[in-house]
Amino acid sequence: MGQSSSDAWPTRVKHVIVDVLDLGIGPDELADDLSLYSSTLKMDSMTLLHLLVTFEGEFGFEIDDEDVMNANLDTVGSLVGLVVDVARQRRGAMAAGGPANDGLGG
Repeated sequence: MGQSSSDAWPTRVKHVIVDVLDLGIGPDELADDLSLYSSTLKMDSMTLLHLLVTFEGEFGFEIDDEDVMNANLDTVGSLVGLVVDVARQRRGAMAAGGPANDGLGG
């Protein structure tokens, strides 16, 4: 039957990370506990900004600066969690206006 929609979002987010950072690995090889500032990812503030803008374009929603500032972004898992949480919040807001198929499941 394939991945459940709750499993699909973290994989989608990791896929963007792998592509943007040109890591040359599969999204499933990107450990949740890997530090964003590790020698593997080489993250800095500009790279993080690039990722956030890419997430917004890829997934079709805005990630508020306040959400980023309130998140403790130190690992891949924390970044994935931020994007998934924002996606779920946006889905809830969109549901009030009508049905939307965003792959988050119910």
